[in-house]
Amino acid sequence: MTIFMPEGFKFINGKIEYTVITFKNSVHENLALLKRDTYCPYVVARRISQNADGTYTWAWGHYFNDLSHATADFNERLLTLL
Repeated sequence: MTIFMPEGFKFINGKIEYTVITFKNSVHENLALLKRDTYCPYVVARRISQNADGTYTWAWGHYFNDLSHATADFNERLLTLL
């Protein structure tokens, strides 16, 4: 199932709110750079899917304290994953 998450889209999983910084989709994969207001505020998440209850899950995420490191990881993964 293909999903779309525009920049600025917000969602809550558990008690944590996530904001989409950037999101890329392909036929078989998606990749997102997310921000949350907690420890390691930046997340690069792969294979995001929406659950029946409206929450989202992902296959894995890499967590960063620094936006520049998260952006570099996102761009590197974007080249190899999508």
